[in-house]
Amino acid sequence: MTETERNAIRQIQSVTGLTGGAYAVIDGENLRTECFGYADPEAGRPITERSFFDIASNSKAFTAMLGAIASGEGKFDWDAPVREFYPGFGLLDEYAAAHMTGRDLACHRSGLARHEFMRARVYTSIADMAHRTRYMEFSRGFRESYEYNNHMFIVLGHVMECVYGQDWRSIVLERIAGPLGMEMRFRGRDCDFTGLDCALPHRPDGKGGAYRCAYADNEVAGPCGGIRTNLQGMIAWLRCLLDSGAPLCTKEAFEALLVPNVPTESENSYELFNSYALGWRTSAYRGKRLVYHGGAITGFQSHVAFFPQEHKGIVILMNTSSTTGATLLRDVLLDELCGCTPEPLTPRLNEWKASMAERAACVDSAYSGRVPPDAMRAWLCGTFYHPAYDDFTIAERDGELWLDYGNFSAPVRVMEDGTIIACEQDPVPDYMKLRRMEGGLSVETSDLAMWLPFQRITAEMTN
Repeated sequence: MTETERNAIRQIQSVTGLTGGAYAVIDGENLRTECFGYADPEAGRPITERSFFDIASNSKAFTAMLGAIASGEGKFDWDAPVREFYPGFGLLDEYAAAHMTGRDLACHRSGLARHEFMRARVYTSIADMAHRTRYMEFSRGFRESYEYNNHMFIVLGHVMECVYGQDWRSIVLERIAGPLGMEMRFRGRDCDFTGLDCALPHRPDGKGGAYRCAYADNEVAGPCGGIRTNLQGMIAWLRCLLDSGAPLCTKEAFEALLVPNVPTESENSYELFNSYALGWRTSAYRGKRLVYHGGAITGFQSHVAFFPQEHKGIVILMNTSSTTGATLLRDVLLDELCGCTPEPLTPRLNEWKASMAERAACVDSAYSGRVPPDAMRAWLCGTFYHPAYDDFTIAERDGELWLDYGNFSAPVRVMEDGTIIACEQDPVPDYMKLRRMEGGLSVETSDLAMWLPFQRITAEMTN
């Protein structure tokens, strides 16, 4: 570990509470691996190269790789309508449904709103989740612009299931993990970590520390963020990427994954021409062509980045979410590969601290609100349904109103400005805002700046 890397990690840990991590740097024929911190701080168990992490959204590149493999075999075409492979595909916009292609799904230009919150409640299957797309609202026009969308990668995963006649997990194991020799598990309540070295998930407390949290466990998110593996496995994956997809797919099929499709915003002044390809982001980093992707889910962060023309790349795995640590360390490692002096981390860490303070203030504000009066309870209490999201219930409990939606549970409060909100008491909270509408409630979730209609299906008795 270089002194620059060591100082960066210390700084990130001291400010954010980052628990631990592992990373690898490939520079031509040279491989360097580093592990730091704890897989389980309570037991004093350190991170190792075999510690399992959720790689979160870096799973998207594996689903895109299945598309590359299938296209190289003549079984799939990125520019053919999705309905050629998955005839049951539907959307509220029939034109978009009829013309949506695999390319649209994999580069985030479908126009569909993000719809993340539903995975707090809907634990079914990838096929069912793909079917629910027909009931989900759009936030912009079809192919109008970029908007990151996990759900469309779930649809792409189901398209691969239709192409191969197997479930997504089996295809990934057979066509990617097996040939590369990767140890792999998947997000889900059935995940068996018996006998494995696992980095346990943590979340920052916003005060410079971190606490143990539960694993994310919804298996329907597999194609967009459900792969679990270790540094050794990700090194094998990175070597495959640096070798133009060999031995998994043809060079032509792999390079098609890296072609920019839609422009995205740049996050810093020295990274230009940002775009999204197919399961990958691309840019010019310090004047060099860069392909990369980050991943974040409850308890974990990851990052993969490589310079395809120079046979250089990095993998980062961390077992604390919401710290920006993976992105900060990414830039340190990339700058070293470019022979540049890394930018100071203090300004970006200060931004992180400010964002955590802002979240804490929002939580305090929500919990300082009043309990809904009896006049509101008449229309707030009940069970409410949306065909994509299923249902949530608001009922009286211990003198308060509580909203329960799958693994989300929070008291309902009325804020000073009249906003009705159910907010988690957490340093990085999710929330649901509520409005009365005819026949039910409109809901705005923490991941989606639009109001969704939920129809009342039962009324609840209040005490």
